[in-house]
Amino acid sequence: MSDETLGHLRKVAGRFEFSYPDCDLVVRGPYAEWVLEAAAEIIARTEKLRAEGSTEELKMLAEFGEPNADMELDAQKFHAKSRFEAVPQCIISMGENDYRWVQRDGRNAPDHVYVERIVDMSLTRGKNWLSNED
Repeated sequence: MSDETLGHLRKVAGRFEFSYPDCDLVVRGPYAEWVLEAAAEIIARTEKLRAEGSTEELKMLAEFGEPNADMELDAQKFHAKSRFEAVPQCIISMGENDYRWVQRDGRNAPDHVYVERIVDMSLTRGKNWLSNED
């Protein structure tokens, strides 16, 4: 597994700047959260358009009788659906704690609860996790 930098957030001349070379995208604004939110929406819409374009291309190839185009089309549709129909979820790490984040559309909790702490409830050898001590 290799690390690859895909985007970069920095502060330039008093404002935040996010660059994402895959889309030749640069977003600038006064607050990091504004810049990242704008970039996320633009990247999501761009990737969805790319996926729709690939699907259309594969449909045309299948109509022309291209071998394996039907299988590739099914795989493309599955990939697009799993990416763009699912509610986004991530693991957030802050210090030593991990949290689960779910996009607003998928939350059941009140608005002020936007992350849930992930608590490690590891098994113990003696089956005495958090038991009362005398």
